[in-house]
Amino acid sequence: MVKSRLAADLNPERAAFIYRVILENILQKLCTVNCEVALYCYPDSKHTFFVNCKDQYKVSLHKQRGCDLGMRMYNAINDVLTHQPQLVLIGSDCLELDAGYINAAFAALNSGNDLVLGPTCDGGYALIGANKIDASIFKDMTWSTPQVLQTTKTRIDDLNWQYTELPLVRDIDTLSDYEYFSEHDNFKHLF
Repeated sequence: MVKSRLAADLNPERAAFIYRVILENILQKLCTVNCEVALYCYPDSKHTFFVNCKDQYKVSLHKQRGCDLGMRMYNAINDVLTHQPQLVLIGSDCLELDAGYINAAFAALNSGNDLVLGPTCDGGYALIGANKIDASIFKDMTWSTPQVLQTTKTRIDDLNWQYTELPLVRDIDTLSDYEYFSEHDNFKHLF
């Protein structure tokens, strides 16, 4: 049920393995960031893997809610902002996200930006940080296309909100993405 584009080229079991490796790598890195970590799970938070993540990395588990990726992201952000002044939401498929990148996102929010984006090489983003949120940013988005980041920025501009972008990163959506990381000296030991 994860990494469907990657599973089409490999197989669902291998894609699930890769997902687990990436997510655990990210959770290890998040342990070094001074913030609460919540893991929003699909289709629910009761899967053994997620429960093990909760125990090992001391994260809270929550079920994703929403009809598509955008609404699931909006609901997660909105939920957290009801009891926290800001948050950074990251995708579970970007090995290049580390404590420094996350801390840079929080710094951007603390410097007066309403939002911060961590753009990816494929035209999307692997991170969105927020001091406030509006559902219009995510509504009716054509996800997994090269226009996601630009459409998001246009929608933020329409709200007259301030945002900034962090340096470009690469996530793992396709076989070529996976091959890039599996051959990269900093990451090939993971696979």
